[in-house]
Amino acid sequence: IKVLHPSFNLLVERDVALMTAIANVLHSLPFQFIRVLNLPHVANDFSNILRQQADLRVEMRNLKRFRLNFYGPNEEHLQNSLVIFPRPNDDWTATNVLVEDLVHEAQPISHFLKDSTEEGLKIRKELAGPLLRSFLKMVFVDSWVHCDLHPGNVMVQTKTLSNGKVKRSIVFLDTGIATALSPSDQKNLIDLFRAVLLNDGFLAGKLMVERAKNETCSQVEGGTEAFAEGVENLVSEFHDRRRAGLTLGAVKIGSLLSRVLDLCRIHNVEIDPAMASIVLSTLVLEGLGRSLHPDLNLIDFAIPFVLGRGKV
Repeated sequence: IKVLHPSFNLLVERDVALMTAIANVLHSLPFQFIRVLNLPHVANDFSNILRQQADLRVEMRNLKRFRLNFYGPNEEHLQNSLVIFPRPNDDWTATNVLVEDLVHEAQPISHFLKDSTEEGLKIRKELAGPLLRSFLKMVFVDSWVHCDLHPGNVMVQTKTLSNGKVKRSIVFLDTGIATALSPSDQKNLIDLFRAVLLNDGFLAGKLMVERAKNETCSQVEGGTEAFAEGVENLVSEFHDRRRAGLTLGAVKIGSLLSRVLDLCRIHNVEIDPAMASIVLSTLVLEGLGRSLHPDLNLIDFAIPFVLGRGKV
């Protein structure tokens, strides 16, 4: 059961007003490197996220959408799934109260990170697979992503089945912050992953400029080529690391995405704010995955999802 504090709305509106005022003042300064960040737009997007937290019916709807994506319209995949999203109770949920099913026999995933015994490391490797595949499915297949995936919102349910086997499932909580990628941003992400495989970052960069809602890059002589070359250099760096193996311990995909966003800022190629949320979620989840299984090969997991055929 989740219950909002009576003063939650008041505190949110106070913080939003302060944040918006600061963003407007900074945006008014005569510095292009600040104006290109479009801080009022960023503040407005973040304000919308905060205000959604003030209505727990939003989280209920998000839970339903995740359950639909992972279990199917009739929840036909529920029993075999290694991923759990708690079922919300419609009759007991309101703006300030959310009631959902209790997930029995579940522990925070941080509990498993403390166990470095031989058996503990084996379990951690087992958990890394469904955790990473779930996120890849959200991004590349469903385009509906949980954007608050810190370890406190991830649990592990351990059940002993009738045949004596142990089943461990990843439990995702607190789905109040979720975002949908626009078709163009989803294509940009897919192109980036393909570019790492094929070492063709220049084409990925050019496509990002063509798909951008707003950009001044192409209005500058050689601007599009300069941006595409920047993406090409980043992609080549990651492609070269394939020789050593694209494992979570060796490669930081979140870093690649962050540096691409930096290029977008420098060359004024607008990216939907949802993309920034995905990058932040990738950084957090990647760190968690690295703690579980640093030798896990990213490409082995990513290729099926980039092609739209991945399964959790």
